[in-house]
Amino acid sequence: MSWAVRFEDVSKRYPAATWGYASLRDDLTRLARSLAASLRGRRAAPPERAALDHVSFEVEQGEPFAIIGPNGAGKTTALKLLSRISFPSAGRVRVRGRVGALIEVGSGIHPELTGRENIWLYGRIMGMSRQEIARRFDQIVEFSELGSVLDMPAKRYSTGMQLRLGFSIASHLDPDVFVVDEALAVGDAGFQARCVERMMSLVAEGRTLLFVSHDLSTVEAVCRRGLFLRDGAIQAVGDTRAVLRQYLEWVDHQQWRRKASGTEVRGRGLVVEGVTLHGMSGEERYVFAAGERVEVRFHVRAESEVPSPWFSLGISDGRPGTLVLCSMLEQDCAFRLPAGRCTVHCVLGPLPLAPRTYELWMSVREQVGAADLVDWSRVGAFRIRLPAEAKGAGGVTAPWLYGPVRVEHRWSLEAAQREASLRPEPAGS
Repeated sequence: MSWAVRFEDVSKRYPAATWGYASLRDDLTRLARSLAASLRGRRAAPPERAALDHVSFEVEQGEPFAIIGPNGAGKTTALKLLSRISFPSAGRVRVRGRVGALIEVGSGIHPELTGRENIWLYGRIMGMSRQEIARRFDQIVEFSELGSVLDMPAKRYSTGMQLRLGFSIASHLDPDVFVVDEALAVGDAGFQARCVERMMSLVAEGRTLLFVSHDLSTVEAVCRRGLFLRDGAIQAVGDTRAVLRQYLEWVDHQQWRRKASGTEVRGRGLVVEGVTLHGMSGEERYVFAAGERVEVRFHVRAESEVPSPWFSLGISDGRPGTLVLCSMLEQDCAFRLPAGRCTVHCVLGPLPLAPRTYELWMSVREQVGAADLVDWSRVGAFRIRLPAEAKGAGGVTAPWLYGPVRVEHRWSLEAAQREASLRPEPAGS
């Protein structure tokens, strides 16, 4: 199958001044550099920041293709180059066919024109004849559900109404390549579902779809291949599930780095110098599989002997409250904590947790009055990794996006018994 979109070593650079607020010192520094370069007979090149850096990929005709990545990765820049809204600083972007694009809410919509006039204007800009636009007009109005305000200026539309109009126009005027950015996030749930249905119908008709979204479950369901962009460079390209897996692993690793605690926690006469996690073979690690057992080691230092401390350990996914609580307050377990350094061990599991990053919290109470020796504090983090093989339509994204606790379960179907045929006929029938 031939390609519909091709990026050939594409780079896009913007002046660095547009990436922040300049100060007087920055202006004077740039002026000094410019004067020094002029005295040497050379022209100082203005500082630049790369939004895309030597990006190359290809999308086949009729293929639903996803571009994912964190904010600022260069996703929207790539779509703007594809839609000819801007042009690359280096390399070449090649497209076969007519492009219909919804890159941001209201894109392609003139605020002073009515909805009706915008439909005709957009179609003419795309090179369509009046007959072609007229043939599609009623479909656009019906899909957008804006018939009652069609002759109202678009500037009076709400954000959601502008989205309805923009998506309806772009998706119904025969695009060969349909480009959709994450603007769909502002639509209501019902309209989002209809948009997905429309995108799938375009793909079924042989149109090419480029889809940018943070709704990863929709990406997994809609797109066969994808691209993971970060800092303007390609991190992964290929099968959607493989690309999503690498992206989610990166997100979880960033979360773990942010939440991992390297500082000690000081309490009343007791210091938690560090908390480490270990597998059942004793090796220190912070990435585990779902259902695996985990050993947590608390490295503590007591100023004096503690007769009977009560340790508590909690696991959280970052929201208020704990998902798991393991506490000596609930067990007939006690020991004397000697003065000096020692290690307290707690073995957990199997943990029924879905893939994502989890926080570790702890507290220590003393036996007399149950007073806190160490207040409830976050002391570390660990990750449950994605399974090696994902099953089901949402096998990669569903465990990561939805409820964190997983239990064994099984689905089955039981056919309803045809009891109606056995019931007696009512009298007088």
